[in-house]
Amino acid sequence: MARAQQSKLVLVIVLVIGLLLGSIIGDILGKLGVPYISESKEVRWHPAGDFLILIWDVDLAVRVNLASVLGLALAFWIFRKL
Repeated sequence: MARAQQSKLVLVIVLVIGLLLGSIIGDILGKLGVPYISESKEVRWHPAGDFLILIWDVDLAVRVNLASVLGLALAFWIFRKL
């Protein structure tokens, strides 16, 4: 059972690294003039709560571009090859 949990953790880490590297490469290529690679769409989630003694407010924003999706796909492919 512990091996499956470790495998899931490795998958999440590899996918996050793929997203980050893809986004960084997309930004670099966008500055070099490659069209459409760095245009991103933002998804925002803003949950909040007020329970009289506990007030919380979280703002989560995710920007996804073509390069980050390609990085995610490449990271998943690399994980499957491990």
